[in-house]
Amino acid sequence: MQVSRVTTYVVDPGSSKRWLFVRVDTDSGPHGWGEAYTVPDRERSIEQQIEALGRYLIGRDPFDIKHFTQVAYRDFTTKRGSMEFYCALSAIEHALWDIVGKSLGTPVYNLLGGRCRPRVRVYANGWYGGARDLVLLAERARALVDRGFTAMKFDPIPGPWQPFIGLDEERSAIAAVRTVREAVGPDVEILVEVHRRLSPMNAIRLGRALEEFRPYWFEEPCPPENIDNLAEVRRSIRIPTVTGEALYTKAGFREVFERRAADIL
Repeated sequence: MQVSRVTTYVVDPGSSKRWLFVRVDTDSGPHGWGEAYTVPDRERSIEQQIEALGRYLIGRDPFDIKHFTQVAYRDFTTKRGSMEFYCALSAIEHALWDIVGKSLGTPVYNLLGGRCRPRVRVYANGWYGGARDLVLLAERARALVDRGFTAMKFDPIPGPWQPFIGLDEERSAIAAVRTVREAVGPDVEILVEVHRRLSPMNAIRLGRALEEFRPYWFEEPCPPENIDNLAEVRRSIRIPTVTGEALYTKAGFREVFERRAADIL
């Protein structure tokens, strides 16, 4: 069995972010589907990476997943990765694992050591639509609870993504988290997203101010390039810190582990 075709599909769901899927076909067996992480206005560049990587994949055995990822990093990127490359490669790898699982007649989790739990808890994301009106924010949060969600994530910080925020932005973020907590009650988890934007000073100050509302986590408070900054924030607040969205290799995660820079990946 050999890979015969790699096809991309960009889907517009009617929001600011489009979805990017890839289908990998074989000459004598099943096909596989994968999905690439995207950000607005960069879908096409990621799609181009998938199309270029597809030329390296056609004619190969879809079971040789590890070898292909090594070839892609070594020969395609010459060991200089990028967000677009890793997003594209992960989509193709998803599709290859899909082919392997279908060929063997077993879920992919059985090929990765077996399942760890029968169900996975989910949280709502993208629900607030950038709402800054506190009444509207509360209404949308309560609507999620009515739909059965027990956890929800949002970014409470207004304005552009700047490393230093003023007192007005800080007060606005605190008011937003307070509003959501009061709207959903004590038993629904609130996950605070920061999008890697703050300096350690501002992240620590905001994190401490939010502790009374018992957030489930404080996600990516600082840019990922400086792991020491993230570790400083983790040591200074009583909310579990999260990182990993902008780390793409095992080497990047290794440094987080070694410096105990986050509680959740």
